[in-house]
Amino acid sequence: MGTYNIHAGHCPQGQGANGASGFLMESVEDRKVKDRVISALRKAGHTVYDCTDDSNCTVGQNLRRIVDKCNAHAVDLDVSIHLNAGGGTGVEVWCYSDKAADIASNICDNVSNALGIRSRGVKYTQGLYVLKNTKAPALLVECCFVDNQNDYNHWNAEKCGDAIASAIAGKKVQGSGSAAPVPKPASPAVIPNAAFNFEGWVKRLQAECNKQGFSNNQPVDGDPGPKTHAGCPTLKRGCSGNITKLLQERLNSLGYHCGVDGDYGKAPFHETYDAVIAYQKANGLVADGIVGPKTWSKLLGLS
Repeated sequence: MGTYNIHAGHCPQGQGANGASGFLMESVEDRKVKDRVISALRKAGHTVYDCTDDSNCTVGQNLRRIVDKCNAHAVDLDVSIHLNAGGGTGVEVWCYSDKAADIASNICDNVSNALGIRSRGVKYTQGLYVLKNTKAPALLVECCFVDNQNDYNHWNAEKCGDAIASAIAGKKVQGSGSAAPVPKPASPAVIPNAAFNFEGWVKRLQAECNKQGFSNNQPVDGDPGPKTHAGCPTLKRGCSGNITKLLQERLNSLGYHCGVDGDYGKAPFHETYDAVIAYQKANGLVADGIVGPKTWSKLLGLS
C-alpha cells in the first residue's frame, strides 16, 4: 500500500488567493475532487494525508503552508489538484522531473476518458513552488479549464476524482459520498464568451507583434507557444494601439469586461486596468495591473 499527500490548490472560494473563476469555480471544484481522491485511496487501503490549506491568506502564504503540511509526512507522492484557465481545453499534469511521469501520464488518460475531454499530456517545469519545494516526488493536476464551455459541459468532480485515484493506485478504485452537483447558472459571476475564436485571436496577436517588432518574425500559425509568448510586450497604463486592443478582446472573452478601443487608459480611467487586476486576482497572479510575462502566459493558456 502507498502513502500519499493530496491537496487542493488555492484558498477557499471568496477568501484570499482563491483560484480561477469562469463557468466553474476552481477553489470549489478542486476541493470536491480532492475529497473524492482521498476517499477512493483510503477505501483501497492506502494512507493519505489531506494537505489542503483552507486559511484566508496571500498566494505566498498559501503555497508555503501547503508545502509545510506536505513535508511533515514521509510519502511516496505529493498530488496537487487544480483546475486550469486561459482559453484552452482538457486535462494536463505538470511534473518537476520524470520520477512521477508514469502516474502523471495515466492520470491524463484516465481523466480524459472519464470526462470525455482532451488529454493535453504530461508537462515539465521547475518553476512551480509546490513541485519545487516538496521533499517527495510531486505532480500537479489541471483537471480541466474553468472557462471552456466544452469542459464545463463534461465536468463531473466524482468521475475526475476516481480517475485520478485509480491512476495513483494502479487499479480501478472508487470513492464514497456524493459531491454536490455542479450548478448550471445562466449567468455565472464571470461569463466567458464561448464563441470567441482563440486560434484566430492568437494569429492576429502574432501578426501584430511581428509588425511592431516585438517578435522576430514568428510564424503566424495560431499556436500560443513559447515564441508567441516571447513576442508579447509588457502593457500597462498609458499604452495604446492594436496589441492593447487585442488584450482587451481577450479579457472580454474571459468575462472581464472593458472597452475594446486600444487605449489602456490613464488614471482616473480604470476600466482596462480594473479588468486586468480582476483577472490577475482570479488566477493567482500579482495584481499590479501590468500585463507582463506571467499574465501573458495565463492569457495564452500556457500556465
